[in-house]
Amino acid sequence: MKVLVTGGGGFLGCHIIELLQKRGISVRAIGRKKQPVLESREVEFFRGDISFKDDADRAVHGVDGVFHVAGRTRIDMNYQAYYNTHVVGTQNIIRACKHFGVPKLVFTSTPAVVFNGQDLSGADESLPCQTHYHWYYTQTKALAEQYVLEHNSPELRTVAIRPHLLLGTGDPHLMPKILQRAQKGNLKIIGEGNNQVDITFVSNAAHAHILAWDALETGKACGKAYFIGQEKPIVLWEFINYILSKLNLPIVEKKVDFHKAYRWGSLMEIIYKRFHPNGIPPMTRALAVALSKDHYFSHEHAHKDLGYIPQMTIEMGLNRLIETLRLQMKIFGKRNYSWE
Repeated sequence: MKVLVTGGGGFLGCHIIELLQKRGISVRAIGRKKQPVLESREVEFFRGDISFKDDADRAVHGVDGVFHVAGRTRIDMNYQAYYNTHVVGTQNIIRACKHFGVPKLVFTSTPAVVFNGQDLSGADESLPCQTHYHWYYTQTKALAEQYVLEHNSPELRTVAIRPHLLLGTGDPHLMPKILQRAQKGNLKIIGEGNNQVDITFVSNAAHAHILAWDALETGKACGKAYFIGQEKPIVLWEFINYILSKLNLPIVEKKVDFHKAYRWGSLMEIIYKRFHPNGIPPMTRALAVALSKDHYFSHEHAHKDLGYIPQMTIEMGLNRLIETLRLQMKIFGKRNYSWE
């Protein structure tokens, strides 16, 4: 058996590949940049862009299933880049799967597709995708998820997994950005600082994808989406300050009113959209909402249909993450280490 992992060189994709190889499954990956690490692990790597039909065809031809993990996670104002990766890329992968008779596809989505900017506490999958979004990432991810699930059929069984706030060793996104801002003194609590959110350690997210792959065989998961997270939500700013304190970095105490941060984010979006669409604004409406509101979800359906139970607990994952960050800071130095 051979399986394609789009975005296989990314944070989550690498972990999914590891689990597939432990099963003895041959893996192919596609990405825009060379991936010598994957090639050293005997992964068949195609350099290409799934938003181009020919590249998608070349990647899908000859495989027995697809984990469609590729995504664009920058927080910039380049709508077309998001649309090309998430919507056009997904359409190309689905079309290629149908053309070449590939029977199974697991899609990596996000809980943000249902986030309406208000507190969400224990919401389940009955909550519909939104029609208005603050971030091009979630808007285009929602379109892609809808396309994937609408094209579920006996010939191509599809499922969407929605892991929330991925953390873990090798994280290139969430913790690096938090630590960068903390080191520069640019990190502030938005709102009162009591908001609860789901997190997901990357090994658990990868495990959930494999469970979804298996569940497609039984038919339970076909055409469905599932929230994935830890055993319970965390209080976001307490969690961040705990990590900072363990790294001997100043904890965050200064607060900014949510409405002020939201208005500032709106202004930054206008400026960056017009003058610097590929730049990353210091604040956006989506960021203000995400850092101040509750957003955690029920995982009951994932437990029932997929058998999902977090294998890495919050305590285990947090301890491992802190150990890794300490080692990185020891090697590179607190002030000079680049988290990019």
